[in-house]
Amino acid sequence: MDGRGYLEKLISDSLGAGRGQPEGGRRSSLDLRQIRGVAIGLVAAGTLAQEDADRILADLDETLRRSGWLNVVHVEASASTSISGQAVARAVGAERPEWRQAIEEPPAPVLRHVVSLAGRSLEAGELKADLVSLEVWSAFVVLTTAREGDSRRMRELFHLRTLWRGWDDTGTQYRGGGGGGSGSHGLLVERRTFEPGPPEEARVLTLAVESSGSQATVVIPLG
Repeated sequence: MDGRGYLEKLISDSLGAGRGQPEGGRRSSLDLRQIRGVAIGLVAAGTLAQEDADRILADLDETLRRSGWLNVVHVEASASTSISGQAVARAVGAERPEWRQAIEEPPAPVLRHVVSLAGRSLEAGELKADLVSLEVWSAFVVLTTAREGDSRRMRELFHLRTLWRGWDDTGTQYRGGGGGGSGSHGLLVERRTFEPGPPEEARVLTLAVESSGSQATVVIPLG
């Protein structure tokens, strides 16, 4: 895995997420600790050099500072410092124009392809659903599922507590985003979003859901 390319894509996707939302909402949803945690993991795995990690994180801080999204410089910004616990000279960052553009004008997501999941299902505790499809977008993926039930049962299912997470074969971790659904013809059809978008080299996506103390996983080919 190209650790540098992966970290830079994660940052770009994170900065561009939330297109159409107010700036304050997009700014508050940016998880810098997660980004720095990924950098630490890539360095520890040997897929990213410490100096490259420090440079990328310093560039991110500088880009955020110039955009007004970062007012305080965090000491833990150095991936190598976080791993070794020793103080090192902080890299001097440079603004990345493509990241600044993602902040000021997030690119519209592009639909890459749709994976049909017809005939497959999942079951975890109270959650029992047929899988419909996976939409693979440049900035996220969308899982569509369908469940049977009357109008009362549909309201209960809408509020069913579930915990979703995902990962792919390149090591990308996916966080659950927004979701929604509608009821028609005795079916509840739900769309659940996961971010970020898969890197081009990713071939398999695994989604795991926990409900009522049970867990189910779904392995979906991306290529």
